[in-house]
Amino acid sequence: MAVPKYLKIIQDIKQQIKDGVFKPGEKIYSEGELKRKYGVSNTTVVRALQELVREGLLTRFQGKGTYVSKSFLNKEVIFNEFNRFPNYEEANFNRNKRLTEEATKVISITEITDERIAGKLGIQPENRIVHFKRVRMFGDIPWAIQNNYIAKSNLLNVDFSDKDRFMSLSEELKKMYDFNILDEAMKERIQIEFPIQNPEYAELLAVDPMTPVYRVERFTYIPEDKPFEYIESFVRYDFYYVEIEKKKS
Repeated sequence: MAVPKYLKIIQDIKQQIKDGVFKPGEKIYSEGELKRKYGVSNTTVVRALQELVREGLLTRFQGKGTYVSKSFLNKEVIFNEFNRFPNYEEANFNRNKRLTEEATKVISITEITDERIAGKLGIQPENRIVHFKRVRMFGDIPWAIQNNYIAKSNLLNVDFSDKDRFMSLSEELKKMYDFNILDEAMKERIQIEFPIQNPEYAELLAVDPMTPVYRVERFTYIPEDKPFEYIESFVRYDFYYVEIEKKKS
């Protein structure tokens, strides 16, 4: 089956960026040049460019053109996520005490159908999904809400009546299926959500809806090209930060 023309444009531009034909910050072909090069309509060109912008590879400026993004895409970087727990100075950090202060509460485990989540998992809209809703606590302070979604077909004959079994979903999956989901291929996106869109989440986090939170989306793939789990987390801004390190090229 022939590759759609807009996908051909996407593949070619990605390859040219990878090969160094276009470097970060450099201007690429105009819409007119792409139309002539591939013999396609303006709609096809715009669709391809918009997809590359969405992926973060390109940046478009009205009246100026399209440029390769000055980002870390396709570069080897070290990425770390950290929790920042109030009242614990770095010099006096007591890990054992911190661990006793941390806890996870399982709010609910439900079977749902949801077209949006099904799309994330790559399954049919009518297929059932198991939704694990949990709250991460530090002492009596809720600092994160975690929604884990897994296709029901991947969790057949599993008893969900004892919610506390799933305080650590990764550990439970390891017991059931003998794999560590934390070691599998994954993709993560971190955005700021402001204000908080779902009033329930503001209530569970014990914050005003006008408080900014990190919205973290994560896909885990088993096998590497098939989503096994989709996670949506909402994390209080004062409990979380990221650190990115890039080595010299």
